[in-house]
Amino acid sequence: MIKYNLICNFEHKFKGWFPSIEEFDSQQKNKQLICPMCDSPTVNKDVMSPRVKVTKKKSVIKTPRQRGKNAMMDMAGRQMVMGGRARTLLKQLEKHVKEKFEDVGKNFPREARKAQIGERNENFYGSATKKEANELVDEGIDLFHVPEMKDN
Repeated sequence: MIKYNLICNFEHKFKGWFPSIEEFDSQQKNKQLICPMCDSPTVNKDVMSPRVKVTKKKSVIKTPRQRGKNAMMDMAGRQMVMGGRARTLLKQLEKHVKEKFEDVGKNFPREARKAQIGERNENFYGSATKKEANELVDEGIDLFHVPEMKDN
């Protein structure tokens, strides 16, 4: 997998994961890349800095809270919201999907392929193994994992 920083012609910035450089080029050429913020079909690679692995002299075990705080400190961008509000929005998304979409269960990969070629609508959800999800992505099928939000 390769991760690119992407930008649309309206300067919305986002990230995209692709199985290979060739797959990105193919999806871009076939106008399959769409900005998630404005639906612009003009998407290009944005400037990226190389990822350099730095070895640490001393291994420190971090708690989940420390890891979360460190990840939060690395965040930046124009689309920031308060964590509590984000949780509410994700719960609303999960509720909407469960109420309005058809649950196809383990048949999700088959139904996703049907939707990709226009044999059915895209209003469904279900489950796929990691292998099945990777195969769908390799086939150029766009997926989104709706997180299951638990009440605290």
